[in-house]
Amino acid sequence: MNRILKGIALLIAVTLTTQLSGETSERSVYQLDSSWVEDSGEPLQLRTLEGDMQLLALIYTTCTGACPMTVKAMQMFAKNMPGDIKGEIRYLLVTVDPEQDTLPVLRDYRREMKLDRRWKLLRGSAEDVRELAAVLGFNYQQIESGQFAHSNLLTVLDRRGEIVHQQNDFGGNTTAVIDAIRKQKGQR
Repeated sequence: MNRILKGIALLIAVTLTTQLSGETSERSVYQLDSSWVEDSGEPLQLRTLEGDMQLLALIYTTCTGACPMTVKAMQMFAKNMPGDIKGEIRYLLVTVDPEQDTLPVLRDYRREMKLDRRWKLLRGSAEDVRELAAVLGFNYQQIESGQFAHSNLLTVLDRRGEIVHQQNDFGGNTTAVIDAIRKQKGQR
């Protein structure tokens, strides 16, 4: 009987250790073996974002349509976020144009858009961007003018890097994003 209780206790301990260790799940974008660089020049692996919820958008800095509107909508969301979820989320912008969006260009974009340190601006290889976009279901293609035809997709990642909400055209409809954040906050 004592051996059975010890075995059950060990099984429970292993299960709890696995759950609490924060192992990356099979559905996590943090499993991608891609390398990124922040606009500050610091290298970043996506798995280092684990532990914080992320509001993620793929953009490019010379976009004159959806990208600046999406970033502005994200800024308004950050400014007007309900008090019970303030501080629960970080903001992640990934460029789909690493050729043009060099680190100095991303730093200028940060300044122009008045993005504080809660925001990470990432640049990766064209292959890494394409892989992340595919995982997120974000479509883009460079057209003859050099601009990009692209989705307008906003993604909420939970603390483990799993997609918990996505929506097109973030604009003024923030209810579903707020609900997704609240739900994840309650699952801590």
